[in-house]
Amino acid sequence: MDERTEIDATLGAGGWFASLPAEIRAEVLSAGTVRNLTAGKCLFDEDGAPTGLHAVLSGELHIIGLSADGNAITMGIIRPGDWTGFLTCLDNLPHFYSGIARADTRTFSLRQADVTRIFERDVATFRLLLMPELTVSRKLRRFLLDDFGRPLAQRVAARLSDLGRSPYQFPVGPVVPLRNFSQEELAMSVVATRPRINKILRDFAAKGMIELGYGQITVIDLPALERFARDD
Repeated sequence: MDERTEIDATLGAGGWFASLPAEIRAEVLSAGTVRNLTAGKCLFDEDGAPTGLHAVLSGELHIIGLSADGNAITMGIIRPGDWTGFLTCLDNLPHFYSGIARADTRTFSLRQADVTRIFERDVATFRLLLMPELTVSRKLRRFLLDDFGRPLAQRVAARLSDLGRSPYQFPVGPVVPLRNFSQEELAMSVVATRPRINKILRDFAAKGMIELGYGQITVIDLPALERFARDD
């Protein structure tokens, strides 16, 4: 299998790239470039100029935003087959967050100029670029209306299932283990203290909903976790 075929297969496992027409996929593959990042390296920086679209081929990219008090909040996790950068490609404004490799990570990037050339040729093709960001808007609405006012433990349950999924997939897909993700980062993402998060996670583990490992949280009973999040 040559490199382009391998890249096509990896990206095709993700919902967005798989939804593109064959001719658009071919153009993206032809125009994109591969980059290798070591753990801790930034692919793009918050407030930095637009850099195009980026997909993960291997490893993991954490999407990190800074709160008003300077705390780093994990907004999403980009895994193999997932993409990021849609917002800046659409509005041509600076990045709203940073993309940081949490392990050695291989990425596939499409320059801003190529995004414009490929996706802004007509309304139907532009909608392909717009759809992932509309998915995020739906998820944000759900959070504001359904999750924001719930007790902390329920918000933690909802956040675990959310972070374990592709940020741009709706309806939601399967949940994968959270690797290279600390309890401190989880606490920041739900505005809580680490001791409270530790207790909640131990309670979830005791109920058989999750399994805790070193630097890893694995959801083992997703239906139970999501019922708890909804208070069913």
